[in-house]
Amino acid sequence: MLSEADRQIAQEFQRRLMAIAPVLVIMGAIYHWYPKITGRMLNDTMGKFHFWVTFVGSYAIYYPMHYLGFAGVPRRYYAIEGTNFIAESTQALNVGITIAALVVGAVQVVFLYNLIWSYFKGKPSGGNPWNATTLEWQTAETPPSHGNFGATLPVVYRWAYDYSVPGAAQDFIPQNVPAAAANPDRNSA
Repeated sequence: MLSEADRQIAQEFQRRLMAIAPVLVIMGAIYHWYPKITGRMLNDTMGKFHFWVTFVGSYAIYYPMHYLGFAGVPRRYYAIEGTNFIAESTQALNVGITIAALVVGAVQVVFLYNLIWSYFKGKPSGGNPWNATTLEWQTAETPPSHGNFGATLPVVYRWAYDYSVPGAAQDFIPQNVPAAAANPDRNSA
């Protein structure tokens, strides 16, 4: 009998938690910071397609490994037919896992294509496409030039996450906007 560490279930946990999660975080960061770095927005349709196929596909790869682990399938075997202790159904599941992995790998080409296409043909992002309040989104130019803020550094009036302030003209108040400019209704009262 194989130990638990030698079964597919150990591989599923390790790869899903230690590989897929950081990769999705890095891709999310690229989607978030791309407008600031390039001055252009990524194509939203391609981005959603890439995300959902990658997200669902990664679960289609790794969740079936739970069953394979419980069925006693050992790791690192390139072929498992002809073994008496492994059910024949596991071979079809391995084929499905391989197909899901190929699809997830192929959809990464969509991600790369989106990066390149958007760099040349993406719509301009403006300085703050996410209505963020933090200073990095308040630079005069997008993408920022050397020195970011120019000769004069911005003055910070509030913490970084000032959203939904009662009486404010907008739903977000950037850090470098004085309180008098942020709440015109309170100043007149």
